[in-house]
Amino acid sequence: MSLTRAVLGFLETEIVNPAAKFVERIAFEMPSVTDLADTYKGTWYLSPRQHTIEFVCYNVLFFVLFRIGLHLFRKKGSAFYSPRLDQLSESIITNVLAGHVMDKAVLVLLCGSYALTVYHKVFGDNFMYLLQPCHVNVLLLIFTMVAPKESKMSSMAFNSYLHYLWATIFALSFPDTTENGLYLVIENFWIEHYLLLLVPIYLIYTGRFVVFPLSFSYAVLSYAAFSLFHSFVLSGFGLLTGHNLNYMLVPPNSPLMHSLGKYYRLSIYCVTFLCCLVSRYVIVEVFSIGLRIKQWKKANSIMREQGIPEVTKEIKVE
Repeated sequence: MSLTRAVLGFLETEIVNPAAKFVERIAFEMPSVTDLADTYKGTWYLSPRQHTIEFVCYNVLFFVLFRIGLHLFRKKGSAFYSPRLDQLSESIITNVLAGHVMDKAVLVLLCGSYALTVYHKVFGDNFMYLLQPCHVNVLLLIFTMVAPKESKMSSMAFNSYLHYLWATIFALSFPDTTENGLYLVIENFWIEHYLLLLVPIYLIYTGRFVVFPLSFSYAVLSYAAFSLFHSFVLSGFGLLTGHNLNYMLVPPNSPLMHSLGKYYRLSIYCVTFLCCLVSRYVIVEVFSIGLRIKQWKKANSIMREQGIPEVTKEIKVE
C-alpha cells in the first residue's frame, strides 16, 4: 500500500502537476467563475489538473478503441469481406456528379447551406464554431457524395455517419436558434439540420451507398472516431481559444448536467455510445425498410417477367 501511495505521489508531483501548470499557461485566459447561462464562453469549470488527466486518458482510450474497431473491420472473414458486399459496392456509382439530377440537387443544397454557415461564422466573429459536429457532418456528407467511386473511404465515412444521426435529432429537438443579426441565420439552422437528417435517408433509399451489415465492431470504430474528435480536437482548440466547442469546457445549461458536476463529460461519452448504437441498430434499420420493400418489389417484377409465381414473403438480401 505504501509503495502504491509513493508511486502515485511521484506521478502527481513530477508529471501531473507540471503538466497541469503547462496547460494553464498555454490555455486561453479564462475566468474561474462560470456563468452556466452563457454556454459559448469557456471557463475553468474543470480545473487545469482535471483537463490534463482527462485529455490523456480519454484520448488514449478512444485511440485504442478505434484501433480495435479498425482491426476487426479489416479482419478477413468478417461481414465486410463478403463477396456479395464487394459486388454491390462495384455496381454503385457513389460519385453523385455522375448520377441522377436529384443527386446533384441534394449536393447543391448541402454546399449552399455550408457556404451560408461559413458566412455566418466568419462575419459573426465566431468562426471557431465551424468545428461544431453538425457543420463537420455536412462536410462529411459532401465528401461521401463527391468522392471517386473507387474510394472505399466514402463508403466507410457514410456508414460511420449513420451512427451519428442521433446528434441531428437531438439538435432538432433542442434547437439553439441564437440570432446574431446576420441574414438567414435561423433559417439556415433548420435547413442544415433537416438536410443532415433527410439526405442519409435519401441516399439509403436510392441505394446510392451500400449500407454495411450490422456490426458492433464498426459501431465501436465510429463511436471512437466521433469521441476522438471531441476529446482531442474540440477539447484542444477549446482550451487554446476559450471557446466552449460542443460543451467540452462548460456543460449545457441543464439541471441534469449541472447535477453531474465535474463528471459531466464522462456521462456524455457514455450516453453517446448508447446513442450511436440506437442510431445504427434502430433508426437506420427503420429508414432502410423502404429500400427493402423496393428490393422486394423489384425481385417480384423480375420473377413475373420470367413466369415465376410472386414471392409472398419478404426476401432475404444476402
